[in-house]
Amino acid sequence: MQGEKSLRLSIVSFIIAIFSLAILIKLFYLQIFASSSFKKLAQKQHTYMLKLSGERGKILDSQGLVLAEDIPSYSLYALPGKIKDRKELAKKLAQILEEDYSEIFRRVSKDKPFVWIKRKLTKDAKEELTLLEEEGLGFIEELRRFYPQKNLASHILGIVNIDNKGLEGLELKFDEYLRPKEGRAMLLRDSRGKILPLYKELIPPRLGFNLVLNIDFQIQYFSQRFLEETIKETKAKAGEVLVLQPWTGKILALANFPDFDPNAPSGYPSSSLRNRVITDFYEPGSVFKIVTLLASLSEKPELLSKKFFCENGSYKIPGSILHDWKNFSELSFKDVFKNSSNIGVAKIANILGREVLYKYIKKLGFGEITGVDLPGEVKGIVKPLSRWSKTSSFIIPIGQEVAVTLIQLARAFSVIANGGYLIRPYVVDKIVDNKGVLIKKFYPQRKKVFPKEVIEKAKEILFKVVEEGTGKKAKVEGVKIAGKTGTSQKIDEKGGYSSSRYYASFVGFFPLEEPQYLIAVVIDEPKTYHYGGMVAAPLFKKIAEKIIEYKRLK
Repeated sequence: MQGEKSLRLSIVSFIIAIFSLAILIKLFYLQIFASSSFKKLAQKQHTYMLKLSGERGKILDSQGLVLAEDIPSYSLYALPGKIKDRKELAKKLAQILEEDYSEIFRRVSKDKPFVWIKRKLTKDAKEELTLLEEEGLGFIEELRRFYPQKNLASHILGIVNIDNKGLEGLELKFDEYLRPKEGRAMLLRDSRGKILPLYKELIPPRLGFNLVLNIDFQIQYFSQRFLEETIKETKAKAGEVLVLQPWTGKILALANFPDFDPNAPSGYPSSSLRNRVITDFYEPGSVFKIVTLLASLSEKPELLSKKFFCENGSYKIPGSILHDWKNFSELSFKDVFKNSSNIGVAKIANILGREVLYKYIKKLGFGEITGVDLPGEVKGIVKPLSRWSKTSSFIIPIGQEVAVTLIQLARAFSVIANGGYLIRPYVVDKIVDNKGVLIKKFYPQRKKVFPKEVIEKAKEILFKVVEEGTGKKAKVEGVKIAGKTGTSQKIDEKGGYSSSRYYASFVGFFPLEEPQYLIAVVIDEPKTYHYGGMVAAPLFKKIAEKIIEYKRLK
């Protein structure tokens, strides 16, 4: 009996020893090997990691005027577990924030310790919400992108999303420079999971770099103001203006109408956000005649002394009939371009031949992007020679069966204005840090494509267009201006040319001797008049007069 007791005692002691050993091993494992995991779990239960967006870089015009910057804002959050009456709170928030009640109620009813209600509120909105005295609401200060000049240069600047990431324009193109290095803050929670306004750890973000543009605020303002006036006066659908330095390619102004306020882009249709100067292409009409002008002066300068019979305004060509806006009979080479005769230009182009014409179309950069430092640029349309019909060699020279952007036209005319160089238009002059230290500088890019003697003859002819021809309404007293008008019919729904919908264009530069400014204008579907000389040339004149006054050019 005593032996059996001793055996049972030994077995029990052994089992206890085994359990004790297992507990010790478990404790050793938890203490040594799993401590970091439990430490992380405890930290997660008692802290909340919040990413901090730093100050995005500013965007400045050439004179230092701020066009885009970050300003303080207040983001409203809720702690659902601390809210007593969710329905009542949702009603109040919906009324103050002008948001949908059901959406706010859904957020405050979530089974989460923290939810955003609305980001990037103004100081006034914050003060109104603070009056609710709701324990379950709080604010975190964030930075909001702000455009102090509102609609000015909106298509250049672009927009950002709620997290200050670039979506359009320079905000997108240069996002890697503008965007700051993200910081973080570790906030403490109490034993019930409530987030406390205390930091356990704070790593401040790094500031983004600033963009300094070639854009001149005053020229941009003139361009937008007069473009909008012209659109409304002519009851047009839309319009575009581009102002640049023809020698350098620096863009001084870029305007589209309709435009938008980048502070509230959601309030505008998507068409208003489109940068038409670089994304929309159209059949240019007579402004495209500079291709034939430069090609003939380069390849067959003897044509300068020739005269051309313009068929009294009606000319049978393969597959169609070509018309002039006026019944011209015989015109000199210079008068063909001065009076913008379709028939005269078509005849000159066919003396040159389609291969030569195509060569010069490509030489002037049509059918390819200009390389401007803005996102979304398109190539336009230039058909390869293999796809030219018998009609093509007659109508492409007058700006049909080819599609261009306004920025392509401006670059092509710059070749004549700057002495024969094909340039790259660009908006950003340099990138600097917040102390003004240079990070990156951008320089003009150009290549010689025409000799000076060809360019001087072309300039003289384009000067006559403004002085005596179709571009007379672009004349400015006291300053010599050269340019070319353009009027083109839009394609209708059946694939033919519309008799009521037009593009009206004008591209010109000044002063003639050493051109410093080039202005390109196109108006989409003007209703009062549709000729480029009647609609676009006067707009050019208004902008040119203001630039001349502003820069004291006379």
